[in-house]
Parts: sequence; structure tokens; C-alpha cells
Amino acid sequence: MNFLYPLFTLAGLAIAIPILIHLFNFRRYKRVFFPDIRFLKELQEQTRKHSQLKNLLILACRILAILALVLAFAQPYFSADKDKMDQGPKAVSIYIDNSFSMGIENKAISLLDKARTKAREILETLGANDKVQILTNDFAYNENRFLSREDALRQLGSIRLSPRNRNAQTVLEKQKQLLQTEPGMRKQIVYISDFQQSSFSENLEAKDSIKKYFVPVRAEAINNISLDTVSFETPSILLNQPNPLSVALKNNSTEEANTSVSVMVNNQLKSVTNVSLKAGENKTQSISFSTATAGNQLIKVFITDYPVSFDDTFYVAGKANSNYAVLVINQSNANAYLSSVFKPGVQFRLDNTNVNAVKTDLLKNYSLIILNGISQLPEGLSTALQAHVNDGGSILTFAPPQAESGNINSFLSQTAGCTFEQFDTSRTLVSDYNKAHTLFRDLFTRTPENIELPVAYKHYSLSHTSLSNEQKLFSFANSDAFLSAFSVGNGSLYVCTSPAEANASNFPKSYWFLPLIYKMAYMNAANPLYALSIGRNAGISIQNTRIGDKTVYHISNGQMDAIPEQRAAGNQMQLNVNSAIQQAGLYHVYLPESTDSTFVGINYDRNESAFTYWDIKTLQQNTRLKNAEWIGDHFNAAGTITEWQHGMPLWKVCITLALLFLLCEILLIRFFK
Repeated sequence: MNFLYPLFTLAGLAIAIPILIHLFNFRRYKRVFFPDIRFLKELQEQTRKHSQLKNLLILACRILAILALVLAFAQPYFSADKDKMDQGPKAVSIYIDNSFSMGIENKAISLLDKARTKAREILETLGANDKVQILTNDFAYNENRFLSREDALRQLGSIRLSPRNRNAQTVLEKQKQLLQTEPGMRKQIVYISDFQQSSFSENLEAKDSIKKYFVPVRAEAINNISLDTVSFETPSILLNQPNPLSVALKNNSTEEANTSVSVMVNNQLKSVTNVSLKAGENKTQSISFSTATAGNQLIKVFITDYPVSFDDTFYVAGKANSNYAVLVINQSNANAYLSSVFKPGVQFRLDNTNVNAVKTDLLKNYSLIILNGISQLPEGLSTALQAHVNDGGSILTFAPPQAESGNINSFLSQTAGCTFEQFDTSRTLVSDYNKAHTLFRDLFTRTPENIELPVAYKHYSLSHTSLSNEQKLFSFANSDAFLSAFSVGNGSLYVCTSPAEANASNFPKSYWFLPLIYKMAYMNAANPLYALSIGRNAGISIQNTRIGDKTVYHISNGQMDAIPEQRAAGNQMQLNVNSAIQQAGLYHVYLPESTDSTFVGINYDRNESAFTYWDIKTLQQNTRLKNAEWIGDHFNAAGTITEWQHGMPLWKVCITLALLFLLCEILLIRFFK
């Protein structure tokens, strides 16, 4: 046993007062005359014994009452840790988990409201000189300050649900750093959360000496279907063609569930499909839409699910071009077949030019560049084409019409590690095509079983180095390539081993020719799709159209307008929208007084979609946290923490005993005759 105020035990000497009173309290007895003295002696002896017993009992009650009162002021406590009772003001960091999972209601009260109540009870036990810092998942600037108890109570009322979630390691490290700004004070951490498994590691470790109290708020089991991601099977949105989407769904429950997946584009419902998911199943559902309107495509994919809704909608934005620019570089004359494929129309603009008249600074304006029978490439153009494909451009090369290949092999070797070799003039059938390649995916609405493949009348054999990443699109029976694809830097190089002439193959006349070249132009068009998540992956890179440093990019959804973090990197502008956006949706990124704009879909993080929680006993056994105390949900957090901080307080018991002894004294005096 220890005493909070041990000097008060000296007041125990006050027990001498009732003892002295007892010793010097000589009562005088009244004489009574009886005829027989024998009865008088018996009465006198009996009365004296009863009187002595009564006085001793009264003396004991008075002594015990004084001792109990002295102990109450000395405040005894039981504690194995003698340092618990060190005096002095405290610096307390209270973390309140305000992620979306804390919005779940338990008996009509949200977990966040319960967490605020527990925090308020803890704050009310603090002293006037103690300092408090309230931390949430926002890590906001105003949360870095230590406040008085009254200011901290006011700040509790402003805490709202946040789209951001933090793992426990990050939160504890942040609390530790903030407490280090308050030297000379007793430091404590309070961590209030639902302890979801996705954000709290079972093997969490901390070796610092700061006292930590972990306080759970519990929710009932919830069934939830989450729409995790949406991805396009093509790198850009195609006009007047099916645009297939891969929708990743997860059933985060132990029961089979059904839902519907809907696609809305520019506020128009485009497609709906029903999905059934088994318990715990991950499923990728394919759904497509088409659009006839060029320009920005604001896409919203959503499911129907209750009561959890933050992970039911996914936003993505992009553009559909109405005019794709294609450049054909000819060795001599223009090719009639290529010109007919890209004849002037709604979607394509075709430019024909001679190999010696190319303006290299304009190459970046074309989604596809076709080298038609080129054998001699000027050195400057070769260098520019290599840079173009590495930066993300797309180039299609048709073999020269004659056996003499010139310096085109130098370009192919430096770019893709391949070269034209032996020139074969025999009729050769294409026997297979790469069905899994992106170019062939959804190329036709229905592919016949006995599909007719191209026939080559003259072609080159294509050799390549061991480091080449060739993907054969069309192959001959001897495994030689008729058409191959190479990934070069951020772009693609396609090589056809036959010229684009009718006397070289039937490829220009086949039904393969037009859709394949169209997809080559579509796929490398500069139309990125933007879909970000708040809290992570929240940066985009767009073409920098800013002139000077006076104007800055804005981001807006029509109701709010903010300036995100931005940094110029060459001809690109890096934007980080994490600190600017709090709500998921479709946002407009723009420069004031500029007609150029970009749209981006911003989504909530799906990290908390699985509502699985840790058992406190499991965490208590498995975590390696020094100086940690775990409080069960059914315990009063404030009272338990206070008890742990002050050991087992006995002063209330002492006060009760003092009153009880005084009551016994009164009863003895009144009724003990």
C-alpha cells in the first residue's frame, strides 16, 4: 500500500484525544440504600462491567473513526507501479477514429457519437493544468495544438466523418511526435477506434515509454457489397463503339447477395446488369457502353446496397475524340489503301507526306504514324521517331516493297531490337492470330469459327534480339511473324513484314485491315482516363498549358472550388488533390480564363469495406506495444483509466468507514444501557 499524501498519516496521533478522554472520564455514582447489602454489591458489580464494556466500544469506534478520517486525507492506494502517482500536469493525446466505418449505427447511435462520448468522459477527469490534443484521421493543421480541457471539449463537437483512414502505426507515431513538443509533462496516449482489421495490425509494435490506453467502440456485424474498382479494357474511350468496363465487386459478408450494376455517362443511364455474389466472393463483372458524343465523358458506375454506401459508387472521367490525326510517311507515292482507310470523315484526319518533308516538331500531334514502305530514313527523322514512340506514341511500319531494306533496319534495331532479313516471295498463309492481345479484343461483334486470315505473297523474315519484347499478332505456320507488336518506352511499335500493297498480300483488302489500324490509332490517342482515390493515389499528371507562374490550376465540382497542390515538370503539371478534396465525385480541373479543361473522377478509399474487427483479447496477446492498457467495450473508459492512473483508490472507502464508526458510537451511546 502507498499513500498519495503520506504526511497526513501524522494526524493519526489524534487518537490520543479519545484515549485521554476515556482515562480521565471518572463518573460519580449515586448512592442507593437497600436493606440487604448483598443485592447492592451484585448490582454494583454488574453495572460496572457493562459500563466498562460500553466505554471500550465507544473508545474503539472513536479511534477507528479518527484513523479512517486520517487515511481518507492521506489517500492510500494499491499499485505495483509506484510511478503511477507522480504528481504534475499531464499532456494527453486523444485519437478519435472518424473514418467511414465509424458512421455505422449501433442501437440508433453512431460509433463516432459513442467515441465522442467516451472522449468527453475522459476529458472531464483531467485537471485544470492538464493539456489535451485531439487527433482524427484528417491530421488537420488545427489538430497539432495542445488545448485546455474546455477548448478540447468544444473541439469534440466539430469532429465529423472523414473519407481518410489511417493505419494504427501512423496514428501512434503522429501522437508520439506531438507529445514530444510538451517536455516536462506526464505523457499519455488514448486511442479510440472500432479496431477494424484493415487499419489495425495484429503485430503492431512500439517500444516508447508513453502510457497508452486503447478504447474500443463496437459495431454489430454488417453485410456489405463493395464496388472496388472500375477499369477500361481500352486505354481511351472510343466513339460509336462498345467501351467494355471491368467492374470489380466483393461480397464482404457470410451470405449470398444480389445487386445491380449501372453505368451512367454524362447523366444518361447507358447500361444496367444484375449480379449475384456468393458469400465472400470477389467477382469481375463486364459491362459496356457506347457514346456518339465526342468530348468529356463523365462516367458514374454504381450498385444498390444498404446500409453502407460510401463504396457503392465509382467515378471515372475521360474524353472521346471526334478527330484522330494520323500521319502517313511515304517513301515515294501515297498508298491508296491507307488513304481509303483514313478518308476524311467524322473521326480521322489523314496527312500524307514524303519522308524528306516531315516536320519533326509536329509528330506529337498524331495518335498514329505510319511508315509506308520506308527504306531510307533521314537521321534527324529517325531520332525524332525514336523519341516519339518512347514518349508514348504509336508507329506502324510496313516493309519496303523491294529486297533492299536500306537504313530502316537501323531504326528498327535501335527502337525494338528487330530487323528485316530474308525476303521471301512465295505464297504463305497466316495460320494463327493472338486472340489475347488488346488489339483483337472486341475487334468484331461476332468472330466466325473458320475466320479467314491474311495471305502474304512476299514478305521479310523478322529477326529480333533476345531482349526484344515481341508479341506476334499474326503468325505463319513456321512461327515467323506477319505482324508483330513491340512495347517501346511508353509507346508501341507495330511491324508488318509485308508492304501495304495488294501485290504483296491480301491484308490491305481484308476485313482485318481497317479495324486493326483504327484500334492502333485509338489506343495511343492522348485521352487518358482519370480515376483517383482520396488518401492514396491522389495525383494526376496533365498537359501544362499554363503561361508563366501567375495563373494556377483549380479543381471544382460546381459547389466548391479549390486550388490543389501543383508542380510543373517539363511540359506536364503534377497535381495532388488529396488535401483539396473531401467528397467523392466528378471534378473539373481548369485554368481560369482558359478553354482547356480536364475532368477527373475522385473516389473514396475502399480499405474499410470489409467490416471485420479485432477482438481486444487477441490484440492484447499479439501486439508488442510497451506500456499499453486495453479497455473492454463494456467498461467505463474514463473510470478505468483514472483507476489505472491512481492505482486502486481507497479514500472513499475510508470516508465511508469513518461515518460508519461514528454511527456505531451514536448507537452505542443511545441504546447500549
